[in-house]
Amino acid sequence: RYKLLAALFVALLLESRHFAFSPTISKLQPTFMTISADTVLFLDCDDCLYQNNWATAGKITDSIAAYTARLGVDKQKAYALYQEHGTCLKGMLAEGLIDEAGAEDYLREVHSIDYSDIQPDEELVSILAKLRDDMPTWIFTASTAEHAQRCLQRIGLSASLKHRGIVDTRVCKLETKHSRSSFEAAMATAGCMHPAVCILCDDSVKNVKAAKAVGWRTVLVGFTSRDTGEKIHCEEADFHIESLRALPEILPDLFISN
Repeated sequence: RYKLLAALFVALLLESRHFAFSPTISKLQPTFMTISADTVLFLDCDDCLYQNNWATAGKITDSIAAYTARLGVDKQKAYALYQEHGTCLKGMLAEGLIDEAGAEDYLREVHSIDYSDIQPDEELVSILAKLRDDMPTWIFTASTAEHAQRCLQRIGLSASLKHRGIVDTRVCKLETKHSRSSFEAAMATAGCMHPAVCILCDDSVKNVKAAKAVGWRTVLVGFTSRDTGEKIHCEEADFHIESLRALPEILPDLFISN
């Protein structure tokens, strides 16, 4: 019995050393994440399914600034609306600067950008193709479903990723993933009854914190802050990895075993 316990301890020690020195994994919680038959995986889209030094995010930011300027909303006002309401669009709706029809026009126009900065990723396509068939996988984005579909097409995932659908800003009633209601909307869409069966992979620290507060399990993706260029940290993240390519290393049970 003692020999068996000793062997298990050595195995766990070696495994923990593997994660500690892996350049693609920054943090591993001491507890193991149980993957059950009810587990549902939610993958963020922008700067998570693809990473291009925020080139696409920059284009969307510029597109939003150009659109709001036509409404007489300058950058300072747009940022103030974002701070108060969570998104500039929510703020413009609340203050009557735009109506629901205008909101649809806004969502369509600000995502009418050049997608050439998103490159095909054969390695990630191969990895995600091995996700378990019996585990529901969803794309969960603060953008529109059309935008997410174009991103999937550019990456090469539109045909190979076995996802059940896209939870987008419309499904979440224009709320961001900073809001509890967006996670409740995602669970309702996916047919989940219990937060603990949900796993979110996302590049935003704020999103990860909000998901953990709701009771979801969390994977923070990416090591560097867009705003500061410094390494990011998040205590609420169960795992912290450089990219989704490292997902099989931390959560092998999400994948079909060889």
